Amino acid sequence: MFAIVKKVIKNLVMIFKEEKKIPIPSPVNAPELLKGKVALITGGSSGIGLSMAESFLKSGAKVIIAGTNEEKLHMCCEKIGSGG
Repeated sequence: MFAIVKKVIKNLVMIFKEEKKIPIPSPVNAPELLKGKVALITGGSSGIGLSMAESFLKSGAKVIIAGTNEEKLHMCCEKIGSGG
């Protein structure tokens, strides 16, 4: 019994040691995936929020970015484009 448990643990360790790459599928019509939708992103002037805003724009959504620093919001709009 101990040999079986040892073998299972050894196999699990080997699985976790291997670097596995998992493909992330992307839709064929990604530029139109969110066409006609509006996204409100808080904290969108930097970091993850900014990346989300860019991705939503690339997918066809209209994006509203909210944040506490007006200067950063203006710089963000210049960087990714402004619809208005």
